[in-house]
Amino acid sequence: MFTAGQQAAVANAFSQAGYHGPLMIAPVTSDDERIFVLPPDAFGALSGRPALEQVLQELLQRKVWIVQRSASWRTTEPFC
Repeated sequence: MFTAGQQAAVANAFSQAGYHGPLMIAPVTSDDERIFVLPPDAFGALSGRPALEQVLQELLQRKVWIVQRSASWRTTEPFC
């Protein structure tokens, strides 16, 4: 579970990169990583994805990936 401060910082980081929608993640299978799943149009419009992943890794102290929703990444749950 993440603190309210961490959650706000993550939302702010995504906002700075141009994404303002709901934050969804792939189902958690390992506590040491999080995979954020974005709609295709938002994924394509995201600014500086590698830098954002690095910032998120530091904020959450976990490996972080940002992927585009697809057949492989269709099952999601809210980030909280």
